Amino acid sequence: MPLIKDLLAEVTKGKVFSKLDLRDAYFRVRIKEGDETKSAFNTPLGQFEYLVMPFGLQGAPGVFMNLINEVLHEHLFKGVLIYLDDILLYSPDLPSHVKLVRK
Repeated sequence: MPLIKDLLAEVTKGKVFSKLDLRDAYFRVRIKEGDETKSAFNTPLGQFEYLVMPFGLQGAPGVFMNLINEVLHEHLFKGVLIYLDDILLYSPDLPSHVKLVRK
């Protein structure tokens, strides 16, 4: 996870901002095929397994951050900052911001 002080130092470069919240994206990360049994739990109705990453699973936030960092790697600290499920886009002016958002 990035340090907040590093993120705040980087944000000072921007004058135009957009924020994206990947609120439900966390629950769309598929558990590796064959590892579903590791997430099994019992209820009065039977035993169930998660197919996607459940909230609260140890290491899950790191796995999610790694995925998002891989997807946006070329833009990190070049107008894009990521913290957990929030993405902040920043630019020095509006025309360059529109171009960044379209990328």
